[in-house]
Amino acid sequence: MQRERHLTPPCSRLLSACLFLLALLLGSISISAQNNITGTVTDTQGEPLTGASVLIKGTQQGVSTDIDGNFAIKVAQGKTLVVSYIGYITQEVPVNASHLNIVLQEDQQILDEVVVVGYGTMQRKDLTGSISTVQAKDLNVGAYTDPGQLLQGKVPGLVVVQNSDPNGGVNSMTLRGASTLNGSTEPLYVVDGIPGVNLNLIPPGDIESIDVLRDASATAIYGSKAANGVIIVTTKRGSDGPAKVTYSGYASWEWVANDHDMMSADELRAYAEANGITLKNDLGYNTDWKKEVQRTGFAHNHNLSISGGGKSTSYNVSVNYIARDGVIKGVGNNLFTARSYVETKALKDRLTLAVGVNGNVRNEWGVPRGANGLSVYNAMYYYSPLVPVRNEDGTWYKDLSISQNVNPMALIYEDASRATFKRFQVTGKASLKIIEGLMLNANLSYNTQNYDYKDYQSHQSQTTFKDGQTSRKTTTDYKKLMEIYANYDKTFNKVHKLSLMAGYSWEEEKNGEGFGARGYGFLDDSLWWDNIGAAANWDTDPVWAELMKPKRMISFYGRVNYSLASKYIL
Repeated sequence: MQRERHLTPPCSRLLSACLFLLALLLGSISISAQNNITGTVTDTQGEPLTGASVLIKGTQQGVSTDIDGNFAIKVAQGKTLVVSYIGYITQEVPVNASHLNIVLQEDQQILDEVVVVGYGTMQRKDLTGSISTVQAKDLNVGAYTDPGQLLQGKVPGLVVVQNSDPNGGVNSMTLRGASTLNGSTEPLYVVDGIPGVNLNLIPPGDIESIDVLRDASATAIYGSKAANGVIIVTTKRGSDGPAKVTYSGYASWEWVANDHDMMSADELRAYAEANGITLKNDLGYNTDWKKEVQRTGFAHNHNLSISGGGKSTSYNVSVNYIARDGVIKGVGNNLFTARSYVETKALKDRLTLAVGVNGNVRNEWGVPRGANGLSVYNAMYYYSPLVPVRNEDGTWYKDLSISQNVNPMALIYEDASRATFKRFQVTGKASLKIIEGLMLNANLSYNTQNYDYKDYQSHQSQTTFKDGQTSRKTTTDYKKLMEIYANYDKTFNKVHKLSLMAGYSWEEEKNGEGFGARGYGFLDDSLWWDNIGAAANWDTDPVWAELMKPKRMISFYGRVNYSLASKYIL
């Protein structure tokens, strides 16, 4: 038998060879395409820019320049590099050589911007510290309950931690990590030049700009109080002209987006049957406790302001109301704030006087969040779906034979609490121009806060069995501040800038002074916590007192800045 042989024609062999050579050529081109490109980034004076960002356009691949402004990056010829540096105009540079000399132009708009620093202002190009500025138009917009939410995601390194309470408690902010010298991780808040102001006294709609001081050189002027950074808030002012009325309002809805997946009653029965388990408390119900406890949260924010003024006097008055119903039934808060600020000039505009009055009332109501099962947030997951919400007579279902087992709906409606914060602040400022460049300034502030807490466990409570029990507690805090400081700013021969500042600060705090009481044994639940004197019984030591914790701080401070042509700064 002859075996058939298939021979490759000469033209086919030639074609295969050509394809092989083409593949090698394309491979060599692909390999050689990723060239190692070097370059130098400088300013218009030839000075190297350290830390400039060099990115391949359309990607996240990039490098930063070294101390001499040099960089090296692997990139194909014909690609584009995006080069940027703070205070300079971003440039797009085509890759058409193995070495690139890139010169960035200064962004005068940014460099000439005046920013607020501790006890003064400076041009951004004369700064040596790290300061981020967020204008009002760039702040987050929405039905926010505190100013911290306005900055979320706006400032590098600033972490805004959402309060774990679903009723929307006050958030906390961390700027420089968890290290602290004052027992708190909160930054120091400075509002209109007054340090230590409670940020909740400022309606979000009244904020003009926020400057965030992060590094040690920027915050050093405030001493140990600024160990966690400084947030400087500048509020809106009135302007020359007729009265201007402004209203803004927002509304939002909230719900739990990613809840725990719990067994339904039918799934639990099926699992028990498959595994030979007897469910002793199966009363034939199919209760979804998450659905019973949760709801769609709703929040709304309203701000009304009136501003205006004349040639020498300006004013701004605002009222703000925020209300929020949390995603858990029985929890929520509301906040009413009123604020006024008046500024006037005298002595041929050499003297500036300003007075501010702020006050607000915040109410928070909530449900138990205790340990050992006495928490609504735990009970809605651990309570059996086999039992009803209420008995046939309308009372709450309960099974006290099981430890740490409480009906979450009973916790919501029979164990309630309410807290009220009342804050009031008066500030005064004065600035006198003594000679050209020399200003003498004074700040005065008086701040008081009253905290009132009350709770009540009714006759139907499944946590306290004392025929109704109520607790009341009240504390008051005081804070006084006086500061006197002088600023001297002078430019010599258009290139030498000298800035001097020296000051004295006195502040005193008296915190925690108050008392509380607890009584039980009420005829019915009609009064709740409104008349503790109607209690039939009292604890052995029914009244307790809080000790006042005074603190006084006296400081002297100063600062010297020198700038040569806004390039060499001390």
